[in-house]
Amino acid sequence: MPDNQARLRGPAGRLAVFAAVLLILPAVAATRESQAQTMSAVADLYSLENLLPTMASSEIGSIKDVAAWCLDMAATFKGRLSDADKQIDLQRAAKRAEIKSLEARAKAAGKTKDDAEKTQLTQQVRTQKLELDILDAVKELTVQEAAAANDFEAAGKSLRDLVSAFQDLGDNREKAVRNHEKAVEEATAAGLAAPPMPGPDYPANEKPYRMMNDAGKSVNDLGERLMKVAKARQGVLAAWGKLEGSKTGK
Repeated sequence: MPDNQARLRGPAGRLAVFAAVLLILPAVAATRESQAQTMSAVADLYSLENLLPTMASSEIGSIKDVAAWCLDMAATFKGRLSDADKQIDLQRAAKRAEIKSLEARAKAAGKTKDDAEKTQLTQQVRTQKLELDILDAVKELTVQEAAAANDFEAAGKSLRDLVSAFQDLGDNREKAVRNHEKAVEEATAAGLAAPPMPGPDYPANEKPYRMMNDAGKSVNDLGERLMKVAKARQGVLAAWGKLEGSKTGK
């Protein structure tokens, strides 16, 4: 090992090291050149049109169907409980008055020691209170279904706007391609260089995604409303079950 170190310190050794460095340098340069060649622009990797595509006719048709369903459901919800919505407050007020009258009669029967009358009236009070619970549940149902009608309508309209925006985007892109092809033909006929394809129309591309955001919010609101409708319907079912159970002793 000492002999080897001595040789490297000598003139011949230094020359050998220098030659080795010269042999390494081309490899380093080639590596750097290779790295430079592998670097590419984002536009070489992607196109905006592929990242932000238009909708196929099948997709547009499906969304139109959903929008139409939402608008039909809005009409259904508006009409289904319209009479109940008009009458429910009056019915609840009348039921509370009936209960108050029965309670007064039961109290009077208690004062006169008429136990049979008191027992009968007390049972009627319990039954009428269960019926009032149903009416209260129906009131909540009418509130939620009326709101659902509005949410269905909003979702349907926002989905229609979404479809319209994507159709406009597709038309815009097709027009840009046709205009470019025409410009290339005219340049070629005039012996000029073909013009480059123009960049994307950013406002035209941005609009559909604003509409998508609005549609997403409307559909999300509708989903949350349907959960409230489901809860209100379960409330009616539970109240009705209690009334029926009281008749059978369950």
